[in-house]
Amino acid sequence: MPGDQLDLPIPTEPGLPLPTRIAPMQPAPGPSPFDDRDWLFEPWWPGVRAQAWVEGGRLTRLQAEGLADALTTFSELTDELPGQLMEDGVVLDGWLLALDDGGWLDTDLLRRRLAGDRRAGRPGFVASDLLWSAGTAWHGRPFAARRERLEAVLLDGDRCVVSHALRGEGTLLAEALARFGLEAISARRLDGRYRFGGSSDAWLRIGLTAATSTERPRLALIQRLPLPDVD
Repeated sequence: MPGDQLDLPIPTEPGLPLPTRIAPMQPAPGPSPFDDRDWLFEPWWPGVRAQAWVEGGRLTRLQAEGLADALTTFSELTDELPGQLMEDGVVLDGWLLALDDGGWLDTDLLRRRLAGDRRAGRPGFVASDLLWSAGTAWHGRPFAARRERLEAVLLDGDRCVVSHALRGEGTLLAEALARFGLEAISARRLDGRYRFGGSSDAWLRIGLTAATSTERPRLALIQRLPLPDVD
């Protein structure tokens, strides 16, 4: 059941304090890429899964897998992310990335940043889900509603964006992403609810077959996929 693995109860009524920690939902392994209008397909970003809290116009908490102090490690986001939000009392779920000076995604720079080198690359954050907005819980609503609200609440910037997605066209997105060497795509049922601390067949991680030759992935380029030259 949602909330079973949390340290604290999850508030759902407006006006209640946001939780200080959450156990994020996990994906289930999926089949090969498929097409279905009841699903939304996104890149599986080459970064670290993370949740971001913004209260009082400040990025107050950044919870990331394997990091004791993600807010310090990715401190540049404290100025960028709050300024792109149209509401306060927000909790986002997504990925932390590292970009080079040209905006290319760089896993080597990310590893250096995670190892303590705060000068390695430029941090980025890609949001894929919205759990609270204006202090009101959204995690119990269908993913389609959460995604629509996310796109209205978070304005895309240079390094903090809402994840690019295609409805119903998983095979097309998989073909487009394979050229960049990405390992998987994300598939979410539009009627799926967020399940704290557990996996659900409403969210799948679908592995990709690597292309013979690949290009370096660039955040801005992936956000515009599929490109016209993708068959």
